Amino acid sequence: MVGMRRVLTYAICLVLLLAFAAPAFAQRREREVTARDLDGVRRNRYRWLTSTVGGAAIGAGIGILVGNKTEMVKGLLIGGGGGSALYLHSHPRTFSGRQRDWAFIGSHAALGTGAGWAICGCDDGAVAGFLIGGGGSAWWRASLPDRRRPPIATNP
Repeated sequence: MVGMRRVLTYAICLVLLLAFAAPAFAQRREREVTARDLDGVRRNRYRWLTSTVGGAAIGAGIGILVGNKTEMVKGLLIGGGGGSALYLHSHPRTFSGRQRDWAFIGSHAALGTGAGWAICGCDDGAVAGFLIGGGGSAWWRASLPDRRRPPIATNP
């Protein structure tokens, strides 16, 4: 009875393998790539994301060199938030409108969380850093003049 189960199991595995893996090995003719295929693909599309992930990786690496896993997370927050904020400040056309405001708030909140946690070494420092970084950034972005509308002209 045990031998029959084993044969049945192998048969089911073989059928599933042929059903799902065979199309991967089938040969198809690929069509030529044209300029129309590249419409909408921008060269600078992922620079902000790459800057954020690169900063987070650098921060995490420094955190591992300095201490343990907790220090790695602190470095990850500081590096990711700092890399994102640096890119957003140096590239003003990255996002537009509310997306840019939320990107700034998130970047500064992550940077504040990591810095507060690293300075204090406690959870209260992380919460305070999050509130200071995110709240300060929200306040700053809300106080900026709206550049999308022309200023209201007054009659002399």
